[in-house]
Amino acid sequence: MGIIQDGGTMIPGYGPYRYDGAPVDGATFAGTAKKGALLIDTANGVLYINTGTQDSPVWTVVGSQA
Repeated sequence: MGIIQDGGTMIPGYGPYRYDGAPVDGATFAGTAKKGALLIDTANGVLYINTGTQDSPVWTVVGSQA
């Protein structure tokens, strides 16, 4: 699993970021993704929002996705 390069349409700090697999709290895009940033797990088709901080993101599933 790893980062998938962006196509150049991201809003700095807010994404949407693309990641191949489930993100890891406190690590995935730490120091980059601001609170409220979106992340798409392209392996599983799940959308996440950062409910933590930019330095220590907490990736929360949006809605009732599985």
